[in-house]
Amino acid sequence: MLVSLQQVLSRGYERALNEQKSTNDALIYALEESVVLSLQAVDNALQSLASEVLSRSPQTFESIKTQTLHSLPQLRDIQVVPVVQAQSCMPVDGDIRQGDLRFLEPASGRYWGDASVRKGLSYWPACVPFFIDDVLEGFVIGSINLNYYRSLFQSVASGQREVSLYLFSGQKVVGEGADALADRTRRSIRDQAWGDYRSAVEERAFLESYRSTSFLPLVMLMRSYDDDALVRWERDAEVVKFVFIILAIALLMMLIMYIVLRAKREKIQGSNYLLSMAIRNTANAIFITDPKGKIEWVNDAFTKLTGYSLKQVRGKTPRILNSGVHERPFFHNLWTTISAGKSWRNELVNRRRDGSLVSVDQTITPILDSKKNVEYFIAVHEDITARKEAEEKVLFLAQHDDLTGLANRRYFEAELAQCVATHQSGSIALIFIDLDRFKEINDTLGHDAGDVLLKRTATKLLRVLPDDAKLSRLGGDEFAVLLYPIHSENAPQRLAQDLVRTLATPFEYQDVSFSVSCSVGVALADIAMTDVSSLLRQADLAMYRAKQSGKNTYRMFDESMDVSMQNRVRMQRLLKDAMQADDQLMLNFQPQIDSQTEQLHGLEVLLRWHCQGEWISPATFIPVAEDSGQIVELGRWVIENTLAQISRWQQKGLSFGRVAINISAVQMANSEVVKDLLDAMKRYDVGSDSIAVEFTESTLMVRSNQLLNNLSRLREAKIAIAIDDFGTGYCSLSYLKELNAQYLKIDKSFIDGIGERYSDECIVTATIAMANGLEMAVVAEGVETEAQVAYLRQHGCETIQGYYYGRPMPAETLESWMQSHAQRITDQYLTR
Repeated sequence: MLVSLQQVLSRGYERALNEQKSTNDALIYALEESVVLSLQAVDNALQSLASEVLSRSPQTFESIKTQTLHSLPQLRDIQVVPVVQAQSCMPVDGDIRQGDLRFLEPASGRYWGDASVRKGLSYWPACVPFFIDDVLEGFVIGSINLNYYRSLFQSVASGQREVSLYLFSGQKVVGEGADALADRTRRSIRDQAWGDYRSAVEERAFLESYRSTSFLPLVMLMRSYDDDALVRWERDAEVVKFVFIILAIALLMMLIMYIVLRAKREKIQGSNYLLSMAIRNTANAIFITDPKGKIEWVNDAFTKLTGYSLKQVRGKTPRILNSGVHERPFFHNLWTTISAGKSWRNELVNRRRDGSLVSVDQTITPILDSKKNVEYFIAVHEDITARKEAEEKVLFLAQHDDLTGLANRRYFEAELAQCVATHQSGSIALIFIDLDRFKEINDTLGHDAGDVLLKRTATKLLRVLPDDAKLSRLGGDEFAVLLYPIHSENAPQRLAQDLVRTLATPFEYQDVSFSVSCSVGVALADIAMTDVSSLLRQADLAMYRAKQSGKNTYRMFDESMDVSMQNRVRMQRLLKDAMQADDQLMLNFQPQIDSQTEQLHGLEVLLRWHCQGEWISPATFIPVAEDSGQIVELGRWVIENTLAQISRWQQKGLSFGRVAINISAVQMANSEVVKDLLDAMKRYDVGSDSIAVEFTESTLMVRSNQLLNNLSRLREAKIAIAIDDFGTGYCSLSYLKELNAQYLKIDKSFIDGIGERYSDECIVTATIAMANGLEMAVVAEGVETEAQVAYLRQHGCETIQGYYYGRPMPAETLESWMQSHAQRITDQYLTR
């Protein structure tokens, strides 16, 4: 009982703290909604007034302002202030645009410009700029009444909770909290926009809930103290303890009484009476029949279990409990066993009086007389319904995915194997479905968003699939469909098309829309001529081919896929051997030339592979290395050999500018490639001014922690960053600005269009202009003609790379090229 008491109190304690958290979450959410809506109303009002400063007469403008103040109690005053008198409204970087809204720190006084200092009186300035002919003329400044929000906070969370509102930069706006955001709160907000944590101040524990408002640079805190939240629990705990004491005393008295009564009964009635009472009061249901099976007696547990009283069943046979679940041979075996004087035990399903079913573990024992004839049958029923339900639940959990409720991989493959083994005619289809960009959603929106996507995907798939199809989640973002029987030859293909189309709808989560698609592979076979492993392998190969084909599509398996996969496996093995050999992998260097002086500006290092007498294109083996993970080891090889070559050139006194090393998205997102680079630079004593790192703009789309860590280490080491193949990916300008890259490389596909396609020329000039605006240099790749050089030079492209000046070449050839190129530049200079 002490353990039970402790459990009751502990659960009450946890429930009180959970209620505290739930209440905090609900209140701070409601307050955040109210604050955001009221501040959005202020923003709308100030934006409207800013657009009408010059278009309205002073009288009309004042009338509108008065109406606005009357309709918005959160605003104390609105003023139009020239820019020279509102310098504090200007951002630090001076970048302000039409429609911007800036909240300043709260100030003393009733409104903007009020020089009086009154105790406890302050306002919160909100600034909206207005322009004349795109020139900033001043600000419409709203003086927000902080007492409005104090009253709002007190009305919702008075007494036991402290509510505070902060600027995102950390300064307090209004409330009872500290003057600045705590470091722990700042860290929590960086990880998640809303949440809570527990802490203590001066040995007083509290729950701190926070929300970073969705559209405004504000943070709302709500603090509630545990001792306030536990007041009711402590009161209830005292009552529980009191009741426990009373119950303990009562139980003790009952025990004493029972002992006394039992002693008296033993003296009066003897062992037979005790046996009768034990049977009557046992938890198991018991009934006794005569040799013909007619019921003569039942105990109270039988009545409770079946709903039948002794009066209702006396003289009847146990057939009244027959559920119809068991066949005739089952009961024949039962009756044969007990008629022979043997005990019978088994599990069976009975039907209660109300029609419901109950599972029981039943034992029937014959009672024999002195002549070994059956005198009675005693049947004991143990209710195992709860155990059966628990077993079924455990079995379900073992066979199904706990997130989506679909069959898991093991159960699905078992069903697939049974289907193949038990059917000998017709076609069978196995469909693999893999979500595209699922990892990006997990990395960008969090694992909760990923779980929501998986559950929504399962729901969508179930709506599309025919009733006789079996759906499974194999794990991660992979699903599978078993289709048998197939009613028409092209049914699997039509179903695959439906699956791709259904899953191509945008994924909406917490006001964020994310494009999601899937890659589908279909294996179709004669069920009598295939096996499970072949179907699984073929569906997987078809799905892989769909991914290779650009995703958001499906592919039917054909034999060429087997050959393709064998070639990939062979290439992986050969590439592994190449990294261990000394004569297969080599580095080539392509010059990068200053477009104005034509002097050597830098080099790009390019990997080449000579295998079994032929050159293998990087476009062939690099994707294989990325898929297999070999790109990490391959990248280390490139870094090591490049740094060694740079060191040799430096010892010779050669001038070559920066050497650009290509790093793939897989390396940036999944390995410590920058650490490998910095370690090699230290070993070979190569400075950061001799190195640049190139990666494609699509690399930035995978916002993993490892990627951000690698980018941070590059910036700390002051290593130049170049964005390769710019214009062919999906990188946003905000990523470029955040990245602080030094170079943009225009892809060869656009350079080829110079003089041929006006659209390509527009892209080239626009990229150069954008790079200049971002203070980035531009490198043009794949330049092959003098006309392209002239066009790029004319439009301000700083650096040119391509066959026009030099092909990729080994280090020894490059040294000769450097000498001849330097001599050519000198000769040109002397002849001018």
